[in-house]
Amino acid sequence: MNILCFLSGNILSGKEFVALDVIRGWQAAGHNVVVAFVGWHDGKFQQQLQAMHVPTHPIKLGWYYLRQWKWSLDSLVNYLPAISQFRKLQKEFKPDVIYMDSYRQIILLKPFLKKKVIFHVHDPHAFSKKEAKMIQLADAAVNKYVAVSGFIKQDLIASGAQANKVHVVYNGTNLPPDFTKVYMPDGVLRIGIVGQILERKGHEDVLEACAQLMGKLPFKLLIYGKGDDVYIQKLKKVIAQKQLTDFIEWKGFEADKLKVYNSIDVVVAATRNDEPFALVALEAGAYKVPIVATRSGGFVESIVDGETGFIVEKTNPAMIQDKLQYLYNTNSLLSRMGTAAFNNIKSNFSLAAMHAGMNKIITA
Repeated sequence: MNILCFLSGNILSGKEFVALDVIRGWQAAGHNVVVAFVGWHDGKFQQQLQAMHVPTHPIKLGWYYLRQWKWSLDSLVNYLPAISQFRKLQKEFKPDVIYMDSYRQIILLKPFLKKKVIFHVHDPHAFSKKEAKMIQLADAAVNKYVAVSGFIKQDLIASGAQANKVHVVYNGTNLPPDFTKVYMPDGVLRIGIVGQILERKGHEDVLEACAQLMGKLPFKLLIYGKGDDVYIQKLKKVIAQKQLTDFIEWKGFEADKLKVYNSIDVVVAATRNDEPFALVALEAGAYKVPIVATRSGGFVESIVDGETGFIVEKTNPAMIQDKLQYLYNTNSLLSRMGTAAFNNIKSNFSLAAMHAGMNKIITA
C-alpha cells in the first residue's frame, strides 16, 4: 500500500517518536511511506525520517491563533502554496490511505483529502468545548481514529467522534538486549523524572515528596529532559528553598535509554493533568524500573498497581513519599516490581503488537 503521512510536529518529541515507530512497522510490512509535515521545524524529525529512507516534504500549513497574530499571518501567507504542495504530492504519490496526527491539518485539508483518512489521536479534547468542536469539524473527513488508550477512546466519543470509528492501539516500545539491572548499587535510592519539564508534569510535587524524604533515607533525584526555561528557573528556586540542591542532578535530554534507566531505580511521573498514554511507563518497564505515577488517564492502563508500580492521587506529594519509602524499606521490592514491569511490557505493550494493530487498521 501507499501511505501518505501528514504529521503536525515541528520538534522531535513523544508523538513524533511514536510516528517513527509506526512508520518503521509499515516499512517492515512492505508498504511505501511518504511523509509531509509542518514546515516550521528544527530539522531533527526530518533527519530521523531521512535516516529511515523515507521521502520527506515540509509543507507550511499552519493553524490560526487569535493571540499569536504573527504566526497566524505567516500561516495565512503560506496557505495557498501549502494546499498546492499537498495536492501535487497526493496526485503524484497516489496514496491508498492518509495517516494524520492532528485535527488542525485535517480541517485545513478537508476539501482536498481524496483517500481514507486515519487519525492517530494522542491527546484528550473533551475537556474543552472548543477542542471538542474541532473533533466534530474533523469527524466527517476521518474514516478511522486510532486512540492510544481506552481513556482517549472514551474522550473522543465524548468529544463527538462516531464511536464505531474509534479503535484502540496501544503505543509500543522496544525491549532492550538482555541486561542485568542493579538496584541501589551504593545503597542510595535513585529517583528519576524522565520527559518534558513542564508545570503540568508535576515536578514540584516530586520535589515536595523528596523534601519529605530528607532524613528518612539516602536518595538522589535525577531530572532528565528539557522544557520551559521559565519553569526550570522556578524549580531551581524551589530546590534552593527546600535545601534540596545536594540531592538533585539535572541530566538534560539523553537519547540513550539504557543509560537513562540504568542510572535510576524508580521513575516518578506526577502528572497533574490527564496523561493520554505516557511512553515513560512503557520505557521504564522495558528497563525493569518500577514507576510511581498519578491516577491520570492512560497510566492506569499500563501500570498494574501494586505489582509493576504504584498509582497515587494527583498533587499528593505525601503519597509519592510514602511509596518511595516503602520501595526503599521493603527487601527486594524494587527487583520484584521491575521484573513484573518488564514482563507486563513484553506481553502487552511491545512494538510488534503496535505494528500488528496499525497494519490491521490500514488494511481492514
